[in-house]
Amino acid sequence: MNPHRRPHRPQIRLGQALGLLAGVLLLADSSPASEAQFEEANRLYETGQFAEAAALYRAATTNGVSANLLFNLGNAHFKAGRLGQAMAAYHQSLRLDPRNPETLANLRFAREQVGIQPPPLTLRQRWLRRLSLGEWTILASGALTLLLLLLTARQLKPGAFAGKPLWIRLPAAGALATVLLLALAAADYFLDERAFVSTAKAVVRNGPLEESPESFKAQDGTELRVYDRKGEFLEIETALGQKGWIHSGNVELLVP
Repeated sequence: MNPHRRPHRPQIRLGQALGLLAGVLLLADSSPASEAQFEEANRLYETGQFAEAAALYRAATTNGVSANLLFNLGNAHFKAGRLGQAMAAYHQSLRLDPRNPETLANLRFAREQVGIQPPPLTLRQRWLRRLSLGEWTILASGALTLLLLLLTARQLKPGAFAGKPLWIRLPAAGALATVLLLALAAADYFLDERAFVSTAKAVVRNGPLEESPESFKAQDGTELRVYDRKGEFLEIETALGQKGWIHSGNVELLVP
């Protein structure tokens, strides 16, 4: 099978009654080894061995990730009853393909199962996340390339641009704007750290030690904002404003 093509496959649903999409998609641009892992993971998923499929999907990520691979990983985790890990995989997939309707639908469904709202995004974050970081990079690169081409053309044929300052000013303003937006998108991507509780009931303490008193418990799938790290503990905040320290072994980190 050609790894650069994505054949159509029957859709497998996470919730038949609710119509949640959970199709198995093929990994594009993969090595023969990772493709073999992916095919075996697909087979395990289709035969109901979801935990084993998730392990193979995760192993395939060591050779590079794609939105499709992370989507399938999320589906396998969800079917295995691991809501937090599923939501982390869906979020990672959306970072690469932010407008994918199936991933968005599955993430909404997983959140409904948890029953807890995630920490709210700012208006700026919602706007910036309409595009992936790769798309912002392409947009900024295109604007800069256009500006450089126009500057080169003005040097070669100065008479053609005489009395037409907007020919340079508008592309220059566009290039500056897109570069600034790319910088904002990169800061949002790398600095807004999130984590998802990956155990049934994770203890959140008031300090970064096992001996620290318990503050509250967070259920599987709870989305957390991460502020700091000390040893094996993360300083976190929930959407309800609850703060504390949680052991890193109890969460799935959303990493760049």
